[in-house]
Order: sequence, then C-alpha cells, then structure tokens
Amino acid sequence: MFYELDLISDETYAKIRKIKGKEWTEEFAEEVYDDVKKHKYYLTNLGKCTQVDARALPDSVFENYIELLKKEIRIINPKVTILFGNQVSSIVLNEKISVSQCRKKVFKCKIEGKEYKFYSVYYPIGNGRFNMDKAIEDIKWIIKNEVI
Repeated sequence: MFYELDLISDETYAKIRKIKGKEWTEEFAEEVYDDVKKHKYYLTNLGKCTQVDARALPDSVFENYIELLKKEIRIINPKVTILFGNQVSSIVLNEKISVSQCRKKVFKCKIEGKEYKFYSVYYPIGNGRFNMDKAIEDIKWIIKNEVI
C-alpha cells in the first residue's frame, strides 16, 4: 500500500518484497525507517504488541495504550493522523466508527488543548485487503486535500 502511495522508494520496496519477515535485521529495519523518514510520515501501532497469529485484539489492549498514542501525537504534532479500521478509529475517536460510512471525513479531537485532525480509512491487512483500493484512494484524497 505504501508503495502504491509513493510513500516508499522502489529500492526499499523491492528489498521488502524479497526479504522474509524472519530475515529482517536491525540494519534493514533502519533502512526502512530512513526511507519512511525521507517521505516525511510517521508510523505507529496503537496496540504496541504482537501475537503469533492474526486474531483480532480485544478493545482493552488498545485502550491500554491510548494515552501513549496521545503523547506520540503531541510530540510529532502531525498535520493529520490516519487511523486504520473501525476498531482503532472507534477507540481513538471515542465514538462508534464505521469506515464505510465516514470515508474522507475529518474528525477533530483535542489533546491537551490543541486540536488535531484524524481520518479513518479501511484497515488494509487480512480481510481488509479486499478494501485496499479504497484505503489507497482515501489516503490519496487526504494527501491532496490536506496539502501534505
């Protein structure tokens, strides 16, 4: 998806496609992070954890990290934050979100008195791959309309 959005170089993308997950080294991860940095975006994971399979995490796991996410947002001070999927969007925005019903809609939330913009897009992993084209379309629209 990041490649389709021109948010990662051809060279880095080719390496990512070639290397299996377990073969990633710290040095290669740094290469990827440097590429992300050059493209001027920041990635984070609300869950801050991994598991051995692709089971959905319960809301409580994400809720445990919401204050850490807010701290990251205050530090990074992004022009816009893109949330992937209904579950994370609902937890971060503190309201029931259905991505299909709010595509390209900006949500404004205050964190320590400062207002930040959020958009909710389809989660492009697992079954969400079926909506990856919509996630790409929405992110392209956000980039264009937010003059990022």
